Amino acid sequence: MSDPSPPEPADRPRFAWRTFFHKATVPVFVVGPTRRLRYANPAWEKLTGKSLATIRGMRVSARRSASPLGQVLAAPPEVWAGQTARSRRPVPPADAGPPWWDVTFVPLPGDGRMLGVIGLIAPVGEKVRGGPKVAPALADLRQQAAAAYPFELLVGPSPASERLLNQARLAARVMAPVWVVGEPGSGKETLARVIHHNGPTREKAFLGLDCTALSPALVESLLFGKGSLANSGRLGTVYLKDPAALPSNLQDRLAVLFTADRADLPRLVCGSVRPAVEDVRAGRLIPPFHTALAVLELRVPPLRERLDDLPSLIDRLADRLADRPAVAEDVWPVLRTYHWPANLRELADILGQAARRAAGGPVARDHLPRLLREKHLIASEPHPAVGKPWTLDGVLEAVEKRLIELALRKSGNSQTEAAELLGVFRARLWRRMEALAIPAPPQPPKPRKPKAVDETGSE
Repeated sequence: MSDPSPPEPADRPRFAWRTFFHKATVPVFVVGPTRRLRYANPAWEKLTGKSLATIRGMRVSARRSASPLGQVLAAPPEVWAGQTARSRRPVPPADAGPPWWDVTFVPLPGDGRMLGVIGLIAPVGEKVRGGPKVAPALADLRQQAAAAYPFELLVGPSPASERLLNQARLAARVMAPVWVVGEPGSGKETLARVIHHNGPTREKAFLGLDCTALSPALVESLLFGKGSLANSGRLGTVYLKDPAALPSNLQDRLAVLFTADRADLPRLVCGSVRPAVEDVRAGRLIPPFHTALAVLELRVPPLRERLDDLPSLIDRLADRLADRPAVAEDVWPVLRTYHWPANLRELADILGQAARRAAGGPVARDHLPRLLREKHLIASEPHPAVGKPWTLDGVLEAVEKRLIELALRKSGNSQTEAAELLGVFRARLWRRMEALAIPAPPQPPKPRKPKAVDETGSE
């Protein structure tokens, strides 16, 4: 496809622009008004490794349907509006740099329309073997972050903590993908950070993504879009919270990305409340993701299974508070009888609230939430002995006994009147009273009959 060009005036001297660009050492390309590549000089061919004869007319667009080279050469919208612009693009076919190309786009406006765009490329940021130099301030920040997540965060006297510590040490020595299982608030992301800051990629950044809170398009853009973080070489660990919430096509792309044979890829750690195999059975997780990215599975125990760790856990949480409050002895029984449904996150919130109520003094029992204190009181009360389980016959007999007693009380202990109230014969009422062990109440005195009197008044 050719772009229409207006005829040149006969009296205007001709300028050999192709020869001019042909001799230039700067890579130059020209895009026509239909967004097709019209020209590229030899310096451009040398830089890209492409021959103009083979790709002339290539579509230049930022859409995904265009080729990687066509996306890099696409001018921003403001250029087609008549403004000069400069953009840094990753060298195709990579999605991220370095190396980079700084592309300067110069618009060519005509009589009421755009004739095309001239582009000039300046290569920058070539890959440096051995990694870039790190500024001292950034190195200090990395050391502070690593110091905040030592293995000591997992140390505790309970057997569950000891098992988790050993598993975390093993995971930190290798680059295998890790699947962390635990209840909400149990510390899954904290475990992922401990593994990262004590592993072989601790000099690089840690990225945490909540797949349930972020839209799949945003997650895909961060990991696969232009300037993507996963291909930047700057990430050491990517933590995905609940990756089963992502669509299956994105799960497949993640499985392909993190299993590629590349030394610059970050390691992957996933966190979920369920084991990966359960998500596969429920259809939430594709089998390739489970097979490739759940090599090591670590279980973070809930707080109710590690109540022996409460003193050490509260000491670490208190260090984060400004005044670092002490904890009175009457607090520990209350904390040990609570179920902790939100685990460590709830413990941190309750300790912070109690410290504010204490106003600089030691945290006492009265500073704890009312719910915790009531739970402790209920748990401390002696429970009644469990009797014989109820049966239908037992329930019916208890109801019948209660009705007979009420009828006797209402009739003034008169069995005759009680039988009439209950709608039974007196003999049957007597038999049921004997069967139900109801003692016969004292009967009311019978009214005396008046004596007969003759006509003389004598009896």
